[in-house]
Amino acid sequence: MPSKSSEEAKEGAAHAKGARAIARRLWQDLHDFFASPLRGGLAILGMVAVLGISFVAAEELNVQANSTKFCVSCHSMNAYVYEEFQKSKHFTNASGVRPECGQCHVAKRFWPAVWDHAMGTHDLIAEYSHDWTRSEVFEARRTRMAEKARLKMLDEDSHTCRECHKMEAIAPTRKRGERAHNDAINKGKTNCIACHYNLVHKEAPLTQAFSQAIKAVAEAPEKTALK
Repeated sequence: MPSKSSEEAKEGAAHAKGARAIARRLWQDLHDFFASPLRGGLAILGMVAVLGISFVAAEELNVQANSTKFCVSCHSMNAYVYEEFQKSKHFTNASGVRPECGQCHVAKRFWPAVWDHAMGTHDLIAEYSHDWTRSEVFEARRTRMAEKARLKMLDEDSHTCRECHKMEAIAPTRKRGERAHNDAINKGKTNCIACHYNLVHKEAPLTQAFSQAIKAVAEAPEKTALK
């Protein structure tokens, strides 16, 4: 009487043989299909069209997900953060420039933006796991959320800020600001969030982690001055 192990070995060999047969058949069918130049050309054209449409759709989805309208569709954004934004100079100013939420908080390039949106699912989970209708719940987490946003911008060298604000074009109205900006340009340390961390939303206290990160940026070797 054959042992159980030998039966299992035979069964495994039979499965492997069947899988190889299926693979060979699929490969042969694919080879036969592309043997016709017309069918092959149409298939390639179809794949290119599908990829192109998929990319356009993904880019449009990315644009919509960066919009303020999309962001404020969550209660906490609309009830707290958006109201603060409306009271800031980023919303109403002499130049009439008003950024969308994504222009500050999401990378400009496509794949980095996709990553930012993927990381943003954490906020979506938080939206449905907390009772944001109670302002005290939101305020209890404000400092932590502000720290997260600040550290991200600091780590990215405030590149979203500098998409709109060109350091060499900024003309501070106060001597202190003028000296600070000139010093930053000369040292090549133009990480905006290191100084401007309470501009748009309600003030949140500095955390130890962010303070240490600012200190590390300040003590880093000087970069080549901006020209």
